[in-house]
Amino acid sequence: MKIALDIMSGDKAPNCNINGAINFIKNPLSQNTHVVLYGTEKILKNNSKLLKKHSDRISFIITKDIITMDDKPSHAFKNKRNSSLIKIIDDLKEEQVSGAISSGNTGALLTASLLILGKIEGIKRPALAPYIPIKGSGFILCDAGANATVKPEHLYQFAIMSSAYLEHQGLQNKPKVGLLNIGSEPKKGNELTIESYKILEEKLPNFIGNLESRELFDKKADIILCDGFTGNIVLKLIEGLINKMIKHTIQSVDSHSLSKMAKPILYPVFDDIKKAYDYEEHGGTLLLGVNGVVMKCHGASNAKAIENALLKTQKSIDTNLIPDIKSLLKTDPIIDEINKI
Repeated sequence: MKIALDIMSGDKAPNCNINGAINFIKNPLSQNTHVVLYGTEKILKNNSKLLKKHSDRISFIITKDIITMDDKPSHAFKNKRNSSLIKIIDDLKEEQVSGAISSGNTGALLTASLLILGKIEGIKRPALAPYIPIKGSGFILCDAGANATVKPEHLYQFAIMSSAYLEHQGLQNKPKVGLLNIGSEPKKGNELTIESYKILEEKLPNFIGNLESRELFDKKADIILCDGFTGNIVLKLIEGLINKMIKHTIQSVDSHSLSKMAKPILYPVFDDIKKAYDYEEHGGTLLLGVNGVVMKCHGASNAKAIENALLKTQKSIDTNLIPDIKSLLKTDPIIDEINKI
């Protein structure tokens, strides 16, 4: 198996991307998976000795163009085809690799994936589905930014794809699905949530109803559905709160005259708390609905996040996630009803 890794994208590229790949191949769980790094000739030359040392498991593809976070997706796709972000998708389409990972421009990655790979047959919209950890468990937030506006039938398909993903990652069997709303009553919310509730309650056995945002961390649902605009706000709010909480707690400890013996004991505890709630510790976000395994990492991903994204990508390929979603769509009679809406 080969996995393509874009090393030109991300705030900490290329060093964290390369180190994440090296950490991955050293991890026993990586089996014999080969990582193909995509980047400029300059990066290859600067890291030639390090890469040569691991040449049995890591190789390099030279690209020229670089897509930035400021590039418009359509412009990037048209004018920067020889970029690491697009080349990994091209090679996935040509079956040169089995999966692709990037920390780059989300819009450009989604555009490239849709135009090159296409959608899984029967899927109307792709979705971003990050796994948000809670100590000892967690939930998928779907959609978290791919679609600013959606319809009820899209949310139903998000639930189907998210359920398959959780089960294939070994995180949850028969996951419970909740709908993010401003209240728990079925008729609460806007037209989208009211109509979505009707479809989900009728068609989805594991639907548990509406959930308010204050209930996100109460472990009531394994999948929480919403439109991408709302989901992206929730995702960034969670990220900001976790970082601020840890930062302020540490500053509070520093401001008190604790003994030198106490601080070394407390700081690892803070680090463990951060890791328990930090979704970056769990790798990237799969582009659900795209006809191929494409993983999107946070722009600020460190080496650990890249390593975990590689592990998740490998597992999605190993467990035949895409073929199984295709099979599920073909055999589920409800999907046909939804697609006629």
